[in-house]
Amino acid sequence: MIKRFPVAFIFISSLIAHSATVCPQSLESVDREIKGMVQHSLSFYSMAAGEEINYTIYLPPDYSTSPDGFPVLFLLHGLGGNENSWIEDFSVHRVTDSLIADGAIPSIIIVMPDGRRSYYINDVRNDFPYESVFIQEFIPFIDSMYRTKKGKPFRIIGGLSMGGFGTLIYCIRYPGYFSAAIALSAAVRTDSMIINEKADKYSQNFSPIFGDSIQQYKQLTHHWIENNPIYMVSRHPDSLRTISWYFDCGLSDYLLPGNEALHDLLITHKIPHEFHIRSGGHERAYWKAALVPALLFAGRVFIEK
Repeated sequence: MIKRFPVAFIFISSLIAHSATVCPQSLESVDREIKGMVQHSLSFYSMAAGEEINYTIYLPPDYSTSPDGFPVLFLLHGLGGNENSWIEDFSVHRVTDSLIADGAIPSIIIVMPDGRRSYYINDVRNDFPYESVFIQEFIPFIDSMYRTKKGKPFRIIGGLSMGGFGTLIYCIRYPGYFSAAIALSAAVRTDSMIINEKADKYSQNFSPIFGDSIQQYKQLTHHWIENNPIYMVSRHPDSLRTISWYFDCGLSDYLLPGNEALHDLLITHKIPHEFHIRSGGHERAYWKAALVPALLFAGRVFIEK
């Protein structure tokens, strides 16, 4: 059950409807002469990982003509995706072009890294320390290579499913880095959800990240506890009030219980956030409908900063 609290503390939007959100004008019909530029599958060398890491970047239409810097939105893909998923599956570049052209959001840079199957954290054996790569190397690399506005007020992170999980981890652990978090169908699991996960799925997706004992001995690992947003929120709640939080999860999404548990915890700590629930599941159609409202939210945060 979704709890209702005074607007002064919590902003909750439960949108249980079958129709998709409509943005200003039809995004499908708008064809602009001036478009942003997408550079696919670029790479940078990570010292921490000892290898090349791919990323795709969207530069707004006025990037080459404006002397100003631009705020940055980092978008993290879901499990099984790559650096091009937001372009190929959701046409985020076309949607962003249209919103910028309509004046609905400011000109922004969108950075889409390849997170592989890392859940965007350092794995239990530190074989692929993706979190260290992202925070210590990738963000400074982007700031050095592109005309970004630097610092927390001009940096937002978002993602879907596994990418939503990474979004939460980074904003909770590094609240000084990001002004807002946009978590779509975030892969947040309660202890019981992870303990009762199917053995083959756990072995494939989670054992390399969190360790074997959660399944083998039905015991939570230290790495799970240290990297679970539900545990992490209570450690330093005051710093989390400096971030604008946006959650969106489907009514029939199997991850809804974890998202609701996190929502309840934010309420307990009086951390303002938006929590949107619409009809739909853990599926591409749901995320397509979520994209425009999420970008509009990011635009509002950037404008307010």
